[in-house]
Amino acid sequence: MSARLLKILAQPFRPAAEPEPDRTVFEGRSPFHNIVIRDEAGRRTLYFTGPEGEEAETSVSLADPRLPVFEYPGLMLSALPLTPGRRILMVGLGGGYLPDLFSRHLPEHDLTVVEVDPLVPELAATYFGFEPAPHVRLVVGDGRDFLAARPEEDFDQIWLDAFSGNYVPLHLSGLEFLGLCRSRLKPGGLLVQNFHQSRPLAFNNQLKTTQAAFGPFLALAGRRCGNTVVMARRPGGPADIPLGQPAALRAAVKKFGPQIGPYNLEAELRKIKNIKLDPEARVIP
Repeated sequence: MSARLLKILAQPFRPAAEPEPDRTVFEGRSPFHNIVIRDEAGRRTLYFTGPEGEEAETSVSLADPRLPVFEYPGLMLSALPLTPGRRILMVGLGGGYLPDLFSRHLPEHDLTVVEVDPLVPELAATYFGFEPAPHVRLVVGDGRDFLAARPEEDFDQIWLDAFSGNYVPLHLSGLEFLGLCRSRLKPGGLLVQNFHQSRPLAFNNQLKTTQAAFGPFLALAGRRCGNTVVMARRPGGPADIPLGQPAALRAAVKKFGPQIGPYNLEAELRKIKNIKLDPEARVIP
């Protein structure tokens, strides 16, 4: 993306010493999205805009960008103690907040981040200070194509955090794609998906499709947001931690270490929610 195509209205991101007036700091069009970055109410937020309006993708505190604003990163981080291996694939970068947590707090993990939009990494670096550590690798490309090119049983966990507005793109949510994810997970590996409940039909269809591809799943429902993180396991690991046994999950978190940056994983696991599948839901092909 040429710099001439960007409408840059402010200097790169720096934590504010004092509150500043609300302002738009970036507005532009990428090959995939209309993107707006706005400073408002003491936060810097990345929005993708579309027919249904603006949807926030990443938000950080202007006073301290390390402080959590969104709840879902803690829900996703709760998956880390549930597999012994530490090779993680994340599809979707946003402003880079989650990969930044890996850079600062999880040096023993090998993280690959795949982002389809070539403008997003530039914005994450310029406006959110994203600078990956050596153990965090960024790949610009389509997540599905990237997975298809990988060998089977390549990852311990696959995290899907890719949105176009408030929905997951169809080619990253169907049964065929989840089957691809399953084949790229090691036995005992976890698929970790971030869903939003603002579109109930799509949400229930995604749950139904996850069950069809993996069987039973674990849902952690945010209490301050509309996000639900869903975890499902490829069976066959030598020491699988049962997703349906809260005591086993808590023991795994305690052994791993309950704190990652600002997130307490023991508190996040208390957000486990039993979700009854909607009988009208359908499996996405």
